[in-house]
Amino acid sequence: MRTVGGTLAGIGLTIGTAGWWYAWNNTTYLRRGEHAARRAGFTEHRVTLPSGTTLNYAEGPDAGPALVLLHAQSSAWQNYVRVLPDLASRFHVFVPDIAGHGRSSRTPGRYNVKALGSDIVEFLRSVVGTPALVSGHSSGGLIAAWVAADAPNLVSAVHLEDPPFFSTDPDRFAQQFNCVDLARPAHQFLAQDTVTDFPSWYIEHCAWLDYFGNARPRIVRFAQARRRRHPDQPMNLWFFPPLANEAMAYLHRFDPRFADAFYTHAWQADFDQAQTLSWIVAPATLVHADWRVTDAGILEGAMTDDDAERARAALRDVVFERVHTGHGFHFEAPRDFVASIDRLRARVDAVRQ
Repeated sequence: MRTVGGTLAGIGLTIGTAGWWYAWNNTTYLRRGEHAARRAGFTEHRVTLPSGTTLNYAEGPDAGPALVLLHAQSSAWQNYVRVLPDLASRFHVFVPDIAGHGRSSRTPGRYNVKALGSDIVEFLRSVVGTPALVSGHSSGGLIAAWVAADAPNLVSAVHLEDPPFFSTDPDRFAQQFNCVDLARPAHQFLAQDTVTDFPSWYIEHCAWLDYFGNARPRIVRFAQARRRRHPDQPMNLWFFPPLANEAMAYLHRFDPRFADAFYTHAWQADFDQAQTLSWIVAPATLVHADWRVTDAGILEGAMTDDDAERARAALRDVVFERVHTGHGFHFEAPRDFVASIDRLRARVDAVRQ
């Protein structure tokens, strides 16, 4: 009996320790990632551009050619912390918070690809100061494509990480996951005046929590209570793994009018995506992650295979990479992302030789 009791106690201790580690990892991963980036030499800075936009950005040590990373909608520079220490060993990395995100300016009325792209062009010109490899994730990929087409002298190569080419066109956007999960809730939030905290509104109206079925109301109540206690902190919940927490980690510093611009189609007004891609002369990598269309006809992912093929065909000098991860390739498979960036750099170096 003593042996059985000791065994059960050991099992209980192991389970308790595993549970404690799981919760600790889920609530501290972001802070630990920031510390790792700072140990690798990253520091934060701010610059005010001629447009009046102030961009907050992280910059690493000068260890090689310039690399600029453009994050996705509702994110921030910290979303890249898993790849920054590795990249910092051989690039001079710059990671701006896109306007409307993080500690950068909120610029309602300028949430469209041309205005946002123009700010990045000026950032390249005045801060980076040398042609850069520009990598953009999701909506950041659309901005990166616009920048590469508009300012070819400032872009040595462009890395397009699962960008939503063509699926964000007005005739299709209502069936895109970004619409039902973020853009529509943001539009509805701005149309009411009862709830003033967008993260609290989002967690109640987002689409991805539907996967939790009957547990959804309890999750919403827990998350909203945490928001009331910690309004200035990322909404990292102890029972969600980092990948799930990333969906809402930066919403406390996100302007919902940015997402609303997608809903109203102002974000991509006069943005001809196929033409933009055809104007890019720099070497390009197009990364396409996993996707599916639900029974309700919603595209979960950035592009279908047809969209990706259409984008690939429009680019002049492109390597297509199909990856089997979710939308956040750099977050889910950081080593593979870094290897993809390295391969693109090697192509640039080969051309220069």
